[in-house]
Amino acid sequence: MGLIALCDVNAMFASCAALEDPSLQGLPVLVAGDPKDRRSIVLTASYEARAFGVRTAMPIGMALRLCPGARIVPPDHALYRRYSRRLFQTLEEFTPIVAPVSIDEAFLDLTGCPGAEEPAELGARIRARVLEATGLRVGVGLAPGRWLAKMAADLAKGRPGGVLALGLQDLAREIWPLPVESFYGVGPKTAARLRGLGIRTIGQLARSQTLHALGRQGEELRRLALGDDPSPVEDDGAAKSISHELTFSRDIARPDELHGILLGLCDQVAYRLRRAGLSAGSVTLRLKNARFQSFTRQAGLPAPTQRYDMLFAQALALLPRMPQAAFPARLAGVGAGALVEAGAQAPALFQDPQTERRERLQSAVTALRARYGEGAVLPAETLGSAVEESYDRRRHGTSFDKPDRGHPQEGKKE
Repeated sequence: MGLIALCDVNAMFASCAALEDPSLQGLPVLVAGDPKDRRSIVLTASYEARAFGVRTAMPIGMALRLCPGARIVPPDHALYRRYSRRLFQTLEEFTPIVAPVSIDEAFLDLTGCPGAEEPAELGARIRARVLEATGLRVGVGLAPGRWLAKMAADLAKGRPGGVLALGLQDLAREIWPLPVESFYGVGPKTAARLRGLGIRTIGQLARSQTLHALGRQGEELRRLALGDDPSPVEDDGAAKSISHELTFSRDIARPDELHGILLGLCDQVAYRLRRAGLSAGSVTLRLKNARFQSFTRQAGLPAPTQRYDMLFAQALALLPRMPQAAFPARLAGVGAGALVEAGAQAPALFQDPQTERRERLQSAVTALRARYGEGAVLPAETLGSAVEESYDRRRHGTSFDKPDRGHPQEGKKE
């Protein structure tokens, strides 16, 4: 039987800030944008702030009401990437099979590695080595499969030592009493459906005979709840999608008011596609209304592209398909999916001069931004719209930021 570990950094953004500024150590810290801007949300709260009830994605005004003494730190994504690289380099000291889940989380296949016969001790060594090399504290979960390792890592954050090793024999005691909402991979909608079937705990899910109502998904959930998870730890390095979102300072009532905003969002997504060497085969439009309900529409593109005008045309075509309930809108997002390597598709036999001109123009814009920062060149239609200031990383913490000078440029991971 194999051994899989999930390593997850504790409150990474706040931890990085405290490592750079030791005066923040032990204080309630909120990583967020401008507290005077209602769109600002908490990106990360330190554990000291979480003790007051502050949570990730909470509006900054609400967070400050709960924790008025909190210190607010602006996000610094270049800093987080530097710490993330150190983190993954350290994890690779234990095994070459490291699959990043996000900037602060990764699965490790430790099967056959030195110390694997004593999972808890190996997990403690990993945690101590990460702390020594990076200053970051990680929760480590170890188990025979990925799903159980993730569940163990979540539980480890509340345990002394921050490490928890679980075997199949531990399912009934450690995992089955947990509510279905804590099941790794189950979202609010699926949890609500499970509760509608009378299933409130993971143990009830594991023993349920009514999951046929959920089809193949129900059987998959039951299999995982029984600890049957043969999925390997793999990292193909491929981004699944690239997206960009913006919350507005005022709700937007009419679809036509979104045109300049969508153009800016498509421009930012297109830049990130070029930076990653990818082309998009589909576009997703997302709106969130004043009641925080989300609506999405998606469509394929005639051919994979990195051009912002092609993404924008598709996003505009999706806009009339949004229901009336999506307005007034407080947030808009554009995503690029069905990603392929740029140049993987066969080139057109004949390319019209207008297309060639647009390609050269976008290449020039990309080069200028790489040298002077993304705010150096903006589409004229975005000027004066709500999206214009989203090019300012310092205010909104967007990943659409200036080059991380002095360090290698990021590849496909954002």
